[in-house]
Amino acid sequence: MNDISEILRALLDQYARTSEVENEFSRMMDNDPQLKEDYNLWCDEMGYDVKTGFQDFIDEQMQDRDEFWEDLNE
Repeated sequence: MNDISEILRALLDQYARTSEVENEFSRMMDNDPQLKEDYNLWCDEMGYDVKTGFQDFIDEQMQDRDEFWEDLNE
């Protein structure tokens, strides 16, 4: 089983914009039926809607990173 959280974190580290992450992850799922199935299970386990799950996760990750830097700068 693919670790969707880890894949999305790696894409966030690789791409500068969340739209690029979204495009790459969508492309990956289009090319890999197992990844898409794992994503659907991940959404169910995490309580995300399948249509917006990866974006919701990305938003949470970005907020966590912002909070980390804010705390570090205080």
